[in-house]
Amino acid sequence: MKTVNVVSFSALLLSGLSLMILGARIWSAPDVFAHDLGVARLSAEAIASLALSHGGALLSLGLFAIGAAFLSSTARWIALATVLLVGLVAWFTVWPFAGAGGLYAPALKTLLLADGLAFIAVTVTRDADRAAPKPTDAEFHFRWG
Repeated sequence: MKTVNVVSFSALLLSGLSLMILGARIWSAPDVFAHDLGVARLSAEAIASLALSHGGALLSLGLFAIGAAFLSSTARWIALATVLLVGLVAWFTVWPFAGAGGLYAPALKTLLLADGLAFIAVTVTRDADRAAPKPTDAEFHFRWG
């Protein structure tokens, strides 16, 4: 198996599983999630709505990553870029990483860093697995008169 395929497949599969575990943990314990984010003073309905939206987003992104892991190498590369982009958008808009304690902020920061490193590795090695042209291939590229 090519290096690009191994790196992109494993990065998407592990990211998807991690995101699904975090989403399931949020859905199973919304009060712990609210406490970790520092919004425990909200009403029970608001906490349930917050946990439903955040857990659903993480679960759907995890399903997307796992599904994309079984596609072609170019589709995996695009999916890895998409997961990385969503992580960056979440970093600056949705998730209050500075004030969040507990499990979620360090886990999502580590996941974002791992996805970034995997995306860089896949981008760098994308053409590394291709065979170099042979000196005897010149006759196919040029017509000597």
